[in-house]
Amino acid sequence: MNAHARRRASAIAALGLGLAVALAGCGIAAPSQLPAVSPSPLPQASLSGSIELTRGLVEAALKASGFGLIRPPVPFRPPESPALIEIPRAVFQVVLGQDPNGGFLVIYEFPDAPSAHAAGLAQARWLASGPGAIQFALDEQHVVRQVGTTLVTFSWSPASAPDPRTGEIAAVLQTVGQGIPVQR
Repeated sequence: MNAHARRRASAIAALGLGLAVALAGCGIAAPSQLPAVSPSPLPQASLSGSIELTRGLVEAALKASGFGLIRPPVPFRPPESPALIEIPRAVFQVVLGQDPNGGFLVIYEFPDAPSAHAAGLAQARWLASGPGAIQFALDEQHVVRQVGTTLVTFSWSPASAPDPRTGEIAAVLQTVGQGIPVQR
């Protein structure tokens, strides 16, 4: 066998071995079931008492400033810290005339006020950290507010907000509950 034929045979053998390894991962060696993954909670279809109470406070404050609050017609999930990923939540949208795809806020529900506060602090730290900060625009502003056993979160970018009133939402939310500052 000449050198060219040996290289060709080696290449075919290597390709065959690679294909066999790849197929083995799909066959006998592959698990018969996918690993169990705990589902992340979706927004609640019906609101708990705590979320409903917080929604009412937020809605009253927004209404006093000329804003409406609705359940959004599209799914929305913001970037969030590990402390919030599996927490029950409800998503709302502040009605903005010039930004029908913005104005989302989320209310998370915790078993008690200390848990809500601890998760709010974790969210604030995450938003200021590298993994959290890269999820948002450089000028992104964050509101994290605790109302009893709930957290309210809202984020917006002054440079890229299509509606000039978006910043007013953040100002209104600053009047609800107890603030948890986010240092960027």
